[in-house]
Amino acid sequence: MPDAPAPPPTPRARLRWDWGGAARWFGAEFLVVVTGVLVALAVGAWWQGRQDAVSEQAYLRQLAADLRETERAATEADAFLRPVDRAGSLLWLAFYETAAPPRDSLLAWAERAMWTSTVRPVVGTAEALVATGDLALIRDDSLRTAVTAYLERTRGRLYDHEQFDQAWAAAERRMRRHVDPTESALRLYDAATLGGYLAQMGVPETDLSELNAPFPFDAGPFLRDPDALQDAFEMANAKRNLLTVRRAMAEDARALRRRVEAELAG
Repeated sequence: MPDAPAPPPTPRARLRWDWGGAARWFGAEFLVVVTGVLVALAVGAWWQGRQDAVSEQAYLRQLAADLRETERAATEADAFLRPVDRAGSLLWLAFYETAAPPRDSLLAWAERAMWTSTVRPVVGTAEALVATGDLALIRDDSLRTAVTAYLERTRGRLYDHEQFDQAWAAAERRMRRHVDPTESALRLYDAATLGGYLAQMGVPETDLSELNAPFPFDAGPFLRDPDALQDAFEMANAKRNLLTVRRAMAEDARALRRRVEAELAG
């Protein structure tokens, strides 16, 4: 009897891929990753914003300090130069007086008019803000503009100050050909004060009472000398211009300082 045919093989069960579940799992994982990235970005932005705010405050405090120092220097220079500038004006006006002032007064005015003082605004912080790009840390647009405008104005003021200072220095050198300031110094200052000045200059101790001016000041020829008049005018005019620039520097610094302090207070 022939063998019975073998039964057909049992088909293996096919694995079914649950596309719906996989998609849900992938979507959940993707959402976790995206959420993590967004949280990290948000935390980073928050931290950077906080650091920027700290840097902004530090810059503004230092900027305010620089501006206060500029105001202080200008105010002190004004106080020091007020009698100096007045002496220069009196020396110039003496050429127009009907009755000549006393010789000693002319000599004292000439000596005092030869003094000077220079004011340099403190702009280190403002320059650093612009040069490094950290000006962007200042959030107030108008304050950023005010800082750059202040720098531009200050550079212009410094240029003017240098020009007027050079004009004064040239006239002062010429005035020394008419007046020996040492003669006035010997009359104006006591021996101890003048001796201290000379010691600072490296001059050995000297009996000042034995010193005599080699070219004594003669008021008559001096007041009739048109070159002396021109030099006196140029000295006085340069000092007046320097005063104008100095006060403008102080006012510029004061105006910006008030804006900076208002920003700090806010």
